[in-house]
Amino acid sequence: MNAVTVSGVSVAYGEVSALEDISVTIRDGSFIGLVGPNGSGKTTLVKTVVGLETPDNGEVTVYGKQPFEARRANVIGYVPQKYERSSLFPATVQELVSASKKAEEDRYGIDIVDVLDLKRIMDQKFTDLSGGQQQRVMVALALLKQPRLLILDEPTVGVDVQTQNRFYEFLETLNEEHGVTVLLVSHDVGMVSEYAEEVICLNRSVCCHGAVEELPEYLEEVYGEGFNMFTHEDHHHA
Repeated sequence: MNAVTVSGVSVAYGEVSALEDISVTIRDGSFIGLVGPNGSGKTTLVKTVVGLETPDNGEVTVYGKQPFEARRANVIGYVPQKYERSSLFPATVQELVSASKKAEEDRYGIDIVDVLDLKRIMDQKFTDLSGGQQQRVMVALALLKQPRLLILDEPTVGVDVQTQNRFYEFLETLNEEHGVTVLLVSHDVGMVSEYAEEVICLNRSVCCHGAVEELPEYLEEVYGEGFNMFTHEDHHHA
């Protein structure tokens, strides 16, 4: 079964087109990177898959369910690029974790709080944490329900490189050892090329979708012939 099937989806905000006739499938158990320039519709596509955006045309299913139904059934775990911090204030990490209903079935067989190194900050208020710590808490809240599909929209913005590497290694473990389908939205094409197995390049429509080994060729199609890819301290950008 496909984890996600997007068929002929278009979304517009007034006169501005965000997505144009998108059709793409994501296989169960795959690790997919979603890349594209600013304004290319990446977040809009993710919100449509999660059920937070209703397409003007077309249809989305997640494991055969409508997105809203899949989210309600805890099939989807979603970590947005931006979230309303005030809604979490003044809760501590312990309070947030306790308030998140855990899945009845232990599908992963791992202690999410322990693996994400949250035990030492359980008594701290969420708003007092560093950016990296906050992201780990948000990922934990998404994973406590043990979803089959984990969607992350720019999850490591503002996080140091060492922490990023540990985080992506954790995603790799979730994918390879626990069968979690991962859809990762990122501008960091180096991280995408290192950890994802497939890449979707988006610029309002799907420019290309295929093996990550072909990423440089795809990027040229998306960004144009003038794009540059450079490396520093094992960190890559386009």
